Amino acid sequence: MEHSVKDNTGHKGTRIMNIKSSFSLAGSLIFLASLSNSSFSAPGPCQGPNKNDPGCNDPPPPPPSAIVVNSATVDWFNEKITIRGNSLDTATDFILGGSVPITPLDVAASEVNLPFDTDVANAVTDKGNYQLNIDGTDVLSLFVKSQIIASDATGCPCEAAWNVQVGGQQAPECLQIVGNNSPDYADIAGTIYTDPTDPAVYPQFPIGASFNPNSPVDSVCRLVQVDGDGTVTELTTFRINEIQQEDCAFLLTNTYCATVVP
Repeated sequence: MEHSVKDNTGHKGTRIMNIKSSFSLAGSLIFLASLSNSSFSAPGPCQGPNKNDPGCNDPPPPPPSAIVVNSATVDWFNEKITIRGNSLDTATDFILGGSVPITPLDVAASEVNLPFDTDVANAVTDKGNYQLNIDGTDVLSLFVKSQIIASDATGCPCEAAWNVQVGGQQAPECLQIVGNNSPDYADIAGTIYTDPTDPAVYPQFPIGASFNPNSPVDSVCRLVQVDGDGTVTELTTFRINEIQQEDCAFLLTNTYCATVVP
């Protein structure tokens, strides 16, 4: 709206220009304030003048390759489970038939080994199929033909049972095969007779301990009862490793074998 006014000289004039000038100045101040709060803020990393900083133009890293398992085998001779596949070195958890992670050895992208340690032995307590789980995913079912014994287990597991079943008795003679290289076949065995003077009297009790690095089923300490009608009863059987076979052989030599023939 226009207003006529008189100045000090009595002349009429307008205040239109003054009012417009005031509004223009206020708008300019608001605009400048807006610029100071936004357009003139410091640019972020890799933005504006920083866009060519080191690393700004590098391609993004490739996504991690998926873990692939091609096979898993039980290596009885070397006392380990070998897993073969791709990107295995990126895995963090290996679980076999249970919930306890197993610490792998010789980790590589294409191969990982699970040693026969206490965790593996606690997981594989009998013949059967066991799920191999890697990082929370079941990747395959592994058939294991026998119980796994920790490679560092010691002592003769048959000792307590032998003491109860044939304590104080001896086989007149035991035959022994001593392994020359580790691991190597080793065996000691004899027969305890009901009547030491008459081997025709039954029952008789074959006793012994054997280790075969290629056959876990045959790596046992045992006591068997044989009756006159040919009936055979397993009284005691325990899976053993090479160290335990040596401990059982020592026990047999010094307690249950009158003589030992190499």
